[in-house]
Parts: sequence; structure tokens; C-alpha cells
Amino acid sequence: MNRVAGADESYLLAQDLFGWSAPIQYAWVFGSEPERAELERFGAQLAAGSLSRKVIRAVVPFARHRWVRSPHPPVLRIEADPIADDEIGAWADRTLRTADLDPAGGRGWQLIGVSTMSGKFVLSLLISHMVADGQGLYNALAAAHAGSSASTLPTESAVLATPRWRADAKDALAQLGAAASAARVIGTELWRTRNDRPVTATRVPRTIDVSTDGPDTTLAIVDIDRARWAEQAKQFDGTGNTLFTAVLGGLVQRSGYPVGPDGLRVCIAVSNREAGDERANASGGVWIRVPDEITPETGLRGIRALSKEAFTRYATSGQDKLTDNLQPVVRLLPDVVIKKMMRSIAGPDTTVSNLGAAPDSAIEIGGRRAESFAIRAIMQGRDAAERRRQGPAVAAWAVEYDEKLTITFFGIHPEYFGDEAKLRAHIAAELDAWGLAATLW
Repeated sequence: MNRVAGADESYLLAQDLFGWSAPIQYAWVFGSEPERAELERFGAQLAAGSLSRKVIRAVVPFARHRWVRSPHPPVLRIEADPIADDEIGAWADRTLRTADLDPAGGRGWQLIGVSTMSGKFVLSLLISHMVADGQGLYNALAAAHAGSSASTLPTESAVLATPRWRADAKDALAQLGAAASAARVIGTELWRTRNDRPVTATRVPRTIDVSTDGPDTTLAIVDIDRARWAEQAKQFDGTGNTLFTAVLGGLVQRSGYPVGPDGLRVCIAVSNREAGDERANASGGVWIRVPDEITPETGLRGIRALSKEAFTRYATSGQDKLTDNLQPVVRLLPDVVIKKMMRSIAGPDTTVSNLGAAPDSAIEIGGRRAESFAIRAIMQGRDAAERRRQGPAVAAWAVEYDEKLTITFFGIHPEYFGDEAKLRAHIAAELDAWGLAATLW
């Protein structure tokens, strides 16, 4: 549990090899500002828990690096100048884009707040995806809410004070065995899905400039009536999850983004976290391919069947073979090979992450209950060429609480999702097609 593994290791590789980072943002809008002492207590609890960690590099080749407890001081910054209420979304966007985190070095999160001119208060928790996933953050917030935050990680001084080569050597031997098993799984899966991976030429038309220049990524946050969302999902023979997938698929269609001959490729996030699981990241993903056009007229029954089959397959195998078996093999390769490999893996056309109903411990801070609450993540450091080369073209996250469903959108592909006004217009049109209305942050 203390080794950097799975998605943690992928994010560390992306940072080490490419300078990419993946900050997550949890954002709250309160009707009034919580007491400063309560906010400081909240920050102190986060600092005492599982989020405060740093990386100690392995001393034996092929061994995994190790997580230790970071002496992370409570971080709370309240901006002096208030903002207008109609600037809340822009403030949240700017705070996320300028996140300055160093998870490997022990600075994996920040807490920033600002008041609005009408007396509301906006709080942004920024945290590196390397040190937590969505469910991991829910657990950290629950502990902070209860005042029971505690880290199970060893201290850095304790780890550095003991000989590390023996434990690292044992881990290296285990990883060599894991790599051999994973290579067999990957080989089998690559052969089975050899016709499912579209080549770059089918996904990126030649008329698109492949230079590093291009529009930045785009962002949007919308609040939707929760009951209406459930009602419309049922009307179209689906669930909230399948409606979420359909809305994102519809956005891809509206953008004109080219998909492969087998249809739209969707990655649906899955949590693998169990009770008492202290891993930084414990999530995976299932893939579906939607061959037909997604419209309200065709309904949600097809997406529902595809999703059910994919979830059943994932639960039965215990792994989404390609994605969950890459790390043991990649760990053995030279950096130059890893770089080429990571750039060659085809991504999905869109990614959807439904975090379900938020617990009260995630909505209430310092005796105040948030009016609105949003969850999202971005990737920093990827230039336009990289965003053209690999999917997803657009990603989204959804969370339910009280009477609201909040969806956050991250437009990634420069040409098809690089215009924020167009993205927001497409979101409104797609939701309207499904009988839904939204309020933009």
C-alpha cells in the first residue's frame, strides 16, 4: 500500500518524462463565508490525513518508489479582493489552471478561497491526481469532517533511517514476476483487439495543423435539476449514467470530431476502492464502443446494454486488461521507449466520470452547506500537438447532491473543443435535445 503503483505511477511517469501534471479541483459555493477558524481547522485536518504524502525514490532498479508522510503544513489562502457573483466560474477556472503543485516533493494540495460582492464564499481545493482520486478525496473529506484525519504512511525520517535496498530488492523481484504475467495478458489482449485501435490518420484529418500551436483547453461547469435528470433518463429507457454518456457522445458528434469506423469510443471511470483502502489512486476504467449515432430518438437502451456488458466483463476479469497491466511492463523499459509507448497508446474519444451522490461530509465545511459543488480535473503541460494526437477530445465529471446535479466539462482537442463559447453552446443544445436545462457557473 505504501508503494507508488497503478495510476499513481502513471501520473509520476507523466510528470517525470513529459512535465505533465493533473490537478483535481473540488469547488464549493457557500451562501456565506464559514468561520475562518473552521476553515483553518479543515485545512489542518487535510494536512494530517492521507493527502499529505511525498515520494521517496527506490534505490534498486525496477522497484517501485515509496510513499511517505509529508510534513505538509496546513495551506489556506483567502484572497483579499472579492469577486462578482457572475465571476465565480471564471475564478474557479483560473484557480485550477494556475495550480502550482509538487506531489512528488510533498506539496500535493492547496486550499484557496474568495468572497463575492454579495457575501457568498467560494472555496477551491486543488490536489494532484497523483496523490488521490475522487473516492480517495471523499474519504479524506469525511475524515476531516469528523476530525479524525490520520495518515497510515511511514514518516520520511523513519524510511530514510533504515536500509532500503533489501525491501526495494524484494519489491523489484516481485515486479519482474508481475511484468512477465502482465506481458502475457497484454499480448493476448492486443491480438484480440487488433482491429479496434484506429490509426492516427483516421482520427486527425490532414487539414489540421500538427504543430504545437493551437487553442488552449476549455472549461465549463453547469448545474442541472437532479430530479429532472433522473426523470429524463428513465423516459429514454436509461439511467443517469447512460444519459451522462449520451450527452458526452452527443457533444463529440456536434463538434464534428472524427471517430473510428467502429464508432464512438467511451471510457467510463470505475472505482476499485474497498473499505479501509489507503491507496492514493484505486480506480480503473471500462471502455465501450457506440457504433450508432446517439440521439434522443434512438434512446439510451443501446448504451445501457453496452455499459452493462462492459461492467460485467470488468468485474469478472478483475481488470481492464490493457490499461491495468501496463505499469509492470513499462517499469522495466528505458525512458525513451516509455515516451514513445505512452504517446502511441490510443485514447478514447471521450471520458466520463460519475462520482454519484456526494456524502454530506463532502458538502458541509465549517458548519456551512454548499449551494453548489463541483468536481473536475485537467492535464497541465500538454501542447496542442499532444492533444491532437491522443484522446480524449473532451472529458466530464458529474456529482449529485441535494436538488442538483453538477457536471464539469474539459474540452481538450484544440480544433474541435478549443472554442469555449462554442463548447458552452453545444452543451446547452445537447442538454436541450434531451429535455434538460442548465445554469452555467
